[in-house]
Amino acid sequence: MIKETSLCMGCMNDKTYEGPCKLCGYSDNTPCIPTYMTPKTFLADRYIVGKVISYNGEGAVYIGYDTAAGIKVTIKEFMPDTLCSRRKGETEITVDPSCSALYKTYMSEFIDLNRTLMKLRGMPHVQTVLDVFCENNTAYAVFEYINGISLKTYLANSAGEIAWEQAKELFSPFFTTLSLIHSAGIIHRGISPSTIFVTDKLELTLSGFAICAARTTGTEIPCEMFAGFAAPEQYTNEINGTWTDVYGISAVLYRCLTGCTPTEAIARNGSSLMEPMMINRNVPANISRVIMEGLSLSPDKRIRTVTEFVDRLFSQPKPVEAASSGEKQRLTRKEEKQRKERAKTIAVLVIAGIVLAAFVVVFVMTLNGAFSGGGTSSHIPTEEPTAEVTAEVPETVPASEPEVSQPELPTGDTILMPDFSERSYDYEAERYGSTFTFVPQYEYSDTYASGMMYDQSIEPGTEVTAGTTVVIKVSKGPSKVALPDFTGKTPLEYSAELSKLNIKYSIKTERSNDAENGYVFKCSVEIGDLVDVENGQEVVVFCAENYEPTAEPTTEAEQTLDGIPVSVEDADYVTEELSEV
Repeated sequence: MIKETSLCMGCMNDKTYEGPCKLCGYSDNTPCIPTYMTPKTFLADRYIVGKVISYNGEGAVYIGYDTAAGIKVTIKEFMPDTLCSRRKGETEITVDPSCSALYKTYMSEFIDLNRTLMKLRGMPHVQTVLDVFCENNTAYAVFEYINGISLKTYLANSAGEIAWEQAKELFSPFFTTLSLIHSAGIIHRGISPSTIFVTDKLELTLSGFAICAARTTGTEIPCEMFAGFAAPEQYTNEINGTWTDVYGISAVLYRCLTGCTPTEAIARNGSSLMEPMMINRNVPANISRVIMEGLSLSPDKRIRTVTEFVDRLFSQPKPVEAASSGEKQRLTRKEEKQRKERAKTIAVLVIAGIVLAAFVVVFVMTLNGAFSGGGTSSHIPTEEPTAEVTAEVPETVPASEPEVSQPELPTGDTILMPDFSERSYDYEAERYGSTFTFVPQYEYSDTYASGMMYDQSIEPGTEVTAGTTVVIKVSKGPSKVALPDFTGKTPLEYSAELSKLNIKYSIKTERSNDAENGYVFKCSVEIGDLVDVENGQEVVVFCAENYEPTAEPTTEAEQTLDGIPVSVEDADYVTEELSEV
């Protein structure tokens, strides 16, 4: 049934004018996918269906409106298009007779999943299920509408990655909720930056729940796999469990801390994935190690539960293991070099000892020959070995110098230092992470773009050994940046934009009708003015809190007499004159 309404079917805000919506740009003339419900369809005598937001092998998600509660919602319709179909203009679904039993089985699983989620109503950090009902020969689940952006978008607005301290603050309460969801017997199988949302309160919310068949290969419905975040067992029909979601959340943390999506599970081998700390040196060694254990390809070797994952993630690192693996590697190489030097020194001493012994033997033999030679001068034979000895000594002395050890180095360990000037640090650190140890020094630069390298401690073309430490200067961007426009943006959207530009900010709420409620309406710095980010200049962002205007007391400038504005003094004088008359 179609219900006439003045709501925009793209954003469910009031639209009393013709043409595209001024808020979202949606037009009633926008073509619809025939397979799915027509906008303005009325369900359960309560819900208005809007445009399709997304769809997968399980069904479609629409934006909707709850007429009883007067709020936006999202409506999920069970409609696996390999098992059923819908004719254009109809709401009823037609099930393929040969797939009827399977359709009912999957629909029953869909209903059970969402009813279980509905029992968790009120739990933070998970999208709440408000209603579950059957209609049109299928089932529907109604979810709360999330005011926020996906974690994928949030990361894109935050220069691609966030620091561990920020990630720890965001994810700590989220982990607790995920553990409770597992306790309720629910496995998500689709945890990724696309299914986690950052709300306007800067909190994480998990969405995108689906039945098992929609998140594993080899089933009768198309599977939705998030490449890089799906566990290997989802590709092989092995048993899924809490460990499957541990892989997903580990991959999400990997993406957040490094700015790189992990290699897809089916394309990985044992050592093809770099540790987070090898890509971003600011990632603590123990955090990097736990994430890699959560990304183990073998479910048996992987961390099994979220509780164990959190315990390992937040446990204090052992003092012995405080050094990073890169530092251990450097120490190991240093020890090996010292052992080689000691061995060479001993060899030199042994050779010197042999030469000295030979000299003594020759000298003794010469003396014996002199005594037995009868009138032969002993000076002639003794000078010859002396010359031999003095010729040997210069060869043994330099042997103890360090230069002698260089030719004996294996050629495989030698490499020419590349020129990293004007290259992306993230890309080159990932490319050469196993060859060099990078120590980045971030500085503001008005010449080089953010993330670009422009100086290095070792000259390009220098012959060095593998594992050499090179100090790199990386641009943090210009020292002063223009303040971007905030018009029509929420504090969440605008703060992400400021963070990307390295602008320090604080958010305050102020009563104002200059913008929509909850939107930014002014800043302490004018739009387009330069902000000194290098010296930490802070911008105050003001968020509007709308209010109903009230009649203000009449001011001196607003005094009128018969509609003619006059000052207070003039008005009193005229009044006195009139009273006298």
